[in-house]
Amino acid sequence: MVVIQPFDFSRWPIAVSDLPADTYLVGGAVRDALLGRTTLYPDLDFIVPAEAIALAKKLADKYRAGLVVLDRERQIARLVFANTTVDIARRHGETLLADLSDRDFRLNAIAYDIHHHHIVDPLGGLLDLQRRQIHYVAPENLAADPLRLLRAYRQAAQLQFTITPETRQVIQSLAPKLRQVAAERVRVELSYLLSAVEGAAQVTLAFRDGVLPVWLPAVTEERITHYHALESTLANFPFPALWPALTKSIAATAAPGEPQRRTLAALAKLTCLVNASDRQAAEELTALTYTTAEIRIVQVLCRLLQNWLVPLQQPLNREQAFYLFRTAGSYFPAFVALALSRGVPKDHLAPLVKAWLDPSDPVAHPPQLLRGADLVEQFHVLPGPQVGELLRAVEAAQARGEVGDRPQALAYVAQLLNCSTQAGRH
Repeated sequence: MVVIQPFDFSRWPIAVSDLPADTYLVGGAVRDALLGRTTLYPDLDFIVPAEAIALAKKLADKYRAGLVVLDRERQIARLVFANTTVDIARRHGETLLADLSDRDFRLNAIAYDIHHHHIVDPLGGLLDLQRRQIHYVAPENLAADPLRLLRAYRQAAQLQFTITPETRQVIQSLAPKLRQVAAERVRVELSYLLSAVEGAAQVTLAFRDGVLPVWLPAVTEERITHYHALESTLANFPFPALWPALTKSIAATAAPGEPQRRTLAALAKLTCLVNASDRQAAEELTALTYTTAEIRIVQVLCRLLQNWLVPLQQPLNREQAFYLFRTAGSYFPAFVALALSRGVPKDHLAPLVKAWLDPSDPVAHPPQLLRGADLVEQFHVLPGPQVGELLRAVEAAQARGEVGDRPQALAYVAQLLNCSTQAGRH
């Protein structure tokens, strides 16, 4: 038993005195504190002797926190604060050892006695921390909740630890069971893995051990190579002005802690792992409960990769750049990262980046000069296919730089209609 006080209790959202005797902090908060990875607002996970939900309700009332009952039968509840969450669970089994013995990995089976400042480590988690390795508590624990298979690679990526060979063997044998896990839980765990700054090595192992293909069947060695190249590109990204757009959260709502991990950069990584066909990619991501907006972004990135990598081997002309920007829209920074990772020369992208960063650039951010209603009103064109044809013609002229404002666009349409009328007379 190790006596230590690795926490600053003053930063916790609840007072230690509000928690009963025999309360232990467990899980990631203990592990991270022992590794010196403490954060300003750690997510806390407590086990108490009994009546966890009743205690959580009392604390929610006192601290005006949100309350979510996660498992009524097993007595697990969550307090939701502005910057963190606090989970309170009834101890599994009669003893602390029984509870810890039900956990996934030994480094997560270390308990901290918050009242006496004791570290309790009956399963060897401290040694795993010293060895920087992840080892299962028991194979049956992984089988009981197969999401833990994917979590091994996520935690290895976040901590830059290795997964022991024995643990990988167990994971390989259990990998098909991951299909039994709710898709939303898999998506959350996957978003954490994709957000790891140096996660490519663990993504590779998750693929080779059969874990990734359960939900992402299009993953191949070639696509894993693309993932490595993209991670390297992001680590040495040459266009820092695009970085805020790459790392800003695009999630309106998500699981606690997940929003900041759902970014353009993460979706660019995801694009490396899904089917190259935008339609099939959408099917895979729909099954994983990604949002409509996220699926649309990945689809756009898939189309951009299919259509623009070859043209970008040469500098684009104005018309080509116009249509690239039109397709990419606000997802352009993610495409830049992907294009660089696939060998597109930086010099061919630099003028495009400069244009995209300039909101007044008429190629990167062209104004819509005319709408269908304008054609009906100004030229008495009947609603139908002709309206669409004329609008596309105006857009093409705009792309070539032949029209730049509304009067020029109207004059161009008048010319087209006049030519059409004259052709009809002949």
